[in-house]
Amino acid sequence: MPSHNSDDSLSDSELIQTFVEGFVQGRPVLLSNANLRTEPLFGSMQLIDNKEGVISTANMKQAPISAKIRPISAYWNVLHDAMTGQSFYPLAKSEQSDCYIYRYCPPSENHEMHCTTAKELWRVCWGRGYSVRSGIPLDLLVWGQGPTSHREKWHSLRGMECENGQLVIKVLGGAIRVSSQDLVVWARQGSNGRTAPSGSYQDREGRSPLRSGMRGYLRLRN
Repeated sequence: MPSHNSDDSLSDSELIQTFVEGFVQGRPVLLSNANLRTEPLFGSMQLIDNKEGVISTANMKQAPISAKIRPISAYWNVLHDAMTGQSFYPLAKSEQSDCYIYRYCPPSENHEMHCTTAKELWRVCWGRGYSVRSGIPLDLLVWGQGPTSHREKWHSLRGMECENGQLVIKVLGGAIRVSSQDLVVWARQGSNGRTAPSGSYQDREGRSPLRSGMRGYLRLRN
């Protein structure tokens, strides 16, 4: 049975963190304060802003588990940071609604995970010592978002261009078109072995708190 805690002294960030932890661990929670509340819904759990309505729906039954999050929300930054802290990243965008779909993607050997706007990835490629002449560094991977299933994997980043107001991310065998403010998930090869993503949570033994039976891991490889 889900636990219930109704307490106005519970801060918004504490409630959101507990919501995310409950989702990751497969444990529905009933929480509320003056601004936010959670509600179970057919194997899912919703996070509701009392003013804006539903801002996140966490699917805890269907593998791989995922959470839809509205980027236009006063709580976007807190919720996004809590998700990426558990190694859940916006790996797709919903076609039916303006929501990012977060799924688990663990850090891998020799790579650092990042989640930025496409504009910031452009700056990383071209504005930090990589001129047009020297080209895109080949140690960058990008997650291929898009409506077609073959894009749902890691790709070596081959280049970036601006075309008709969109950024075009060139990958082997095709291209991914995004707006400058769209979130993209990418990774950069490091030199010192396994590197966890910035802000990710691990226990004292270096393990992720994810429940052992969770399916749908998305390993980092190209």
